[in-house]
Amino acid sequence: MRTKQVLKGALVVLFAVSTNVPQWSVYGESIFSESGSREVETTETTDARNETKSSTSQTETSTETTAETSVTSTNQETTATTDNQQTEEATATKTSNDESSSAKVSDKENGTENDDIGKGENFNGKKYLNYFGKQMTEILNGPAEDIKSKLIKLLVTELAVNDYGVDKEIIKHLIATYLLYDIAFSKNSVLMSMLGGTDDGTTPAENTGFYPNTKQLHQTVLNKQDGKMMDVYAYYVDQGSDKTVMIHGGFRGNWNNGIVTEEYNDFYKAGYNLLFVDSRATGNSGGDYVTYGQYESDDVLYWINQEVRERPSQKILLYGGSMGAATMMSVLAKDIPVNVKGIIENCGFASIDEQLRFTYSQTVVPALPDAIKNQLDIIGDQEHEDLFMGLLKQYYFDQEMHLDPTAALPTIGMSGSLPKLIIHGTADDVVPVSNAQKLYELAGGYKDLLLVEGAGHGKAQEVDHAAYTKHVTDFLKVVFHDQINVKYVDENNESLLKDQDEIQLYGAYGENYVTEQKTFEGYELANVEGPTEGVFNETIPTII
Repeated sequence: MRTKQVLKGALVVLFAVSTNVPQWSVYGESIFSESGSREVETTETTDARNETKSSTSQTETSTETTAETSVTSTNQETTATTDNQQTEEATATKTSNDESSSAKVSDKENGTENDDIGKGENFNGKKYLNYFGKQMTEILNGPAEDIKSKLIKLLVTELAVNDYGVDKEIIKHLIATYLLYDIAFSKNSVLMSMLGGTDDGTTPAENTGFYPNTKQLHQTVLNKQDGKMMDVYAYYVDQGSDKTVMIHGGFRGNWNNGIVTEEYNDFYKAGYNLLFVDSRATGNSGGDYVTYGQYESDDVLYWINQEVRERPSQKILLYGGSMGAATMMSVLAKDIPVNVKGIIENCGFASIDEQLRFTYSQTVVPALPDAIKNQLDIIGDQEHEDLFMGLLKQYYFDQEMHLDPTAALPTIGMSGSLPKLIIHGTADDVVPVSNAQKLYELAGGYKDLLLVEGAGHGKAQEVDHAAYTKHVTDFLKVVFHDQINVKYVDENNESLLKDQDEIQLYGAYGENYVTEQKTFEGYELANVEGPTEGVFNETIPTII
């Protein structure tokens, strides 16, 4: 807790030390050359820059995540050797160009140079972002009492632009881009750790435990995002049912604190099997990035196919909240087996791009102190949305994440014919209720919409539990327990069946049915009313 308190204070003080802030201006792509030449510094830098550089002298330049024990060890070694390194660097800057160049190349091989960032027209924006992110991580993993001062020094030093020969606007926009990336996408988010934030509340924050017969599942699969093998986890509750509800939680959620909630109890009490898909990057599963459903949906699809392999006749319902809802809708845009019978989406978003823009302007910008916004030119308008989305695309989406926020997978998935229940609160300030209205309008097939007046994000089931339960129960009847009624009557419309008026046939939505032509002694078939064969759907036909 001490670390979080120190960091919260640091973020406010961090940008209060600044001086004049130049006006924002558009800068061209040429200044962000990704093929900048390898340039060796020979000019003397400030003490602040020397200290910043020396703090990285024992770390690797690789952008891959290092083990926590290695990072801790590195910080301890760095603290112990800072004075010696500063002395050596001060001496090195007074040597000849050849000697300095040789020393820098040697340092580079040991991972101590700032990732060959380059200067002026050769400035490499991506390598600068990697360098800045490394500094942030090392500060967070260092002693708690040093975090505030080191954060201030890092930002003041970087904004001074002593080394790179580019406009300060470029540096501040890159820093802001890194901060936005870190909060929204990074597996090991420095800022989320600083501010004590974890997820959006759609997975249990407290230890709620696990249902009886819960088993943790683990497999190693191909991660389509980077082509590497990745661990995936899930929790399976086996109640011996031929129906399974697959569940995915929200932004930065996981099931480490349990899976038992009132929201899922209805499914459990109904006797269904439950499969909770662990979220990549923020749970036990692998993956380096939160992708808002684009690749999380691959993980869900793997578990769907695994369930069908083990239980070929299993009927599957998808359920997701918030980002989990967007994930489940994205699943429907992919090649799913016929075993998937429907989806319940609770407070999900229709577009990754639109949701990121909304979160930036309506959540991130208002939450930041004015000093921070002024220093980093973070403004909640269309111009700055476009600016930062463009920088995120250039340096993260295209280069390493392979993410396409404009792909609109949720809307593609919802346009299909599977049954859909859409749930949203009208007071949702995280994912606007307009998303639910848009999804309902474009949804194909059977659909139902529940808007709960005054409910916030993910709170519809709490604010009006009766309405929530009724809509879910009615929807489950359509998806899992669809029926038709078959009557056999005489000319007086009296039933020919013993002790009953009609026979009910049950099946899942979309499955075929065929009625049986019965014979009764003393009677001949005169006529048939209604379809004797067809497909279970939202209607309940009666065949006579």
